[in-house]
Amino acid sequence: MQKIVKKSSLIPPFLCLIMFVVACGEFGQTSSNLVEGKDYLVLKRVRILDEMGFDKPVEAMSLLVPNGWRAEGSVRWKSVNECRGELISWPITLTSPDGAMQFSLLPGRSFVSSQDPMTQKSFILASQQGGCQVSAPFTAEQYIGKLASSLKASVSNVRKDPSLQSNIDKMAADSDATSQQYGTNMRMSGSSVYGTLTWPDGTKGLAQVGVMTVISQSRDMFNGAPNGGTSTSVFHQAVIRYPPAREADALKLFGTISSSHRMNPVWTQAKDAFLTRLGNIEHAGRMERLRLMGEQSRSYAKSQSDAADARMRDWERKQASSDANQHRFIQTIREVETWKDGQGNPVELNAGYNYGWSKPDGSYILTNNSLFDPAVELQQNWERMQKPPR
Repeated sequence: MQKIVKKSSLIPPFLCLIMFVVACGEFGQTSSNLVEGKDYLVLKRVRILDEMGFDKPVEAMSLLVPNGWRAEGSVRWKSVNECRGELISWPITLTSPDGAMQFSLLPGRSFVSSQDPMTQKSFILASQQGGCQVSAPFTAEQYIGKLASSLKASVSNVRKDPSLQSNIDKMAADSDATSQQYGTNMRMSGSSVYGTLTWPDGTKGLAQVGVMTVISQSRDMFNGAPNGGTSTSVFHQAVIRYPPAREADALKLFGTISSSHRMNPVWTQAKDAFLTRLGNIEHAGRMERLRLMGEQSRSYAKSQSDAADARMRDWERKQASSDANQHRFIQTIREVETWKDGQGNPVELNAGYNYGWSKPDGSYILTNNSLFDPAVELQQNWERMQKPPR
């Protein structure tokens, strides 16, 4: 009887522990007083929905976010009569629980210009009605200053992004080879940089910008005057803002969030199919009008520019799902490392941790405490991850 009493005396503390875990939520302080965010890091996959392009909301993409961060964003569709290069965008804002850190993925921008005065005038009129803005070509180095100004910040220490630049150069070379093969007289180039931001309140930040430019060279078939055009796209602009004391953690999170971006192939296929049908319809209409107006040569250059812009968007989608982005900060810090989850799949997570666990729902825990085991501490289905040999 005495033994039974002793066993039953263990029940109240055990029930208290269960109530404590429930009260703290799915993650939080463990039974060993290990604190999330200090002793270990939990990353959860956030789904970004397209609530405009389909009959019901569809997941368009996802990315890893620290547990507890607030995520805001969705896919936006503009009218087909507005700037075609900005037809689809997915702005995303991620904010830490204390509001001190914020990651933003800003919508892409498109700009056009023409050497032909009449075409240039039509571009200006279209821009006043929601069309693409008119601007001469520019580089990422030039644009990052405008981005900083729009954020009411100053920019310094602007430097090239070597890993992103190598992919841009390859895409430009492939495009130029195709142009030479078909004689379209088009040339593609691009640049990518990241720079340090500073706000008047003392907070700091990091901005990354990628720019692509397509230049079509042609002459009027009647008078020989140049009537080529340009299309410049700011296809990537991401910013993180943080207190100076948390710079190291902020830069690591920037690399992890960026490299974890994944597109839903079903959504991507449906989006691309719609744009292809739209392009074919508009192309047929353009060719008929040009046949009647005798401006076939100029239209052909423009249609090729649209095609090159579509190839750039396709590259952006593939680049976003590539883990090559982790190398963009190799000149400053080693921010992410490769792990293998419980199913043997590689995943890029924050550097600086010796132990990691994963769950099938895409959540992760990182820690340097060798005694911390979330399967025991949190009483959940966590599997130990391994770092593949180098």
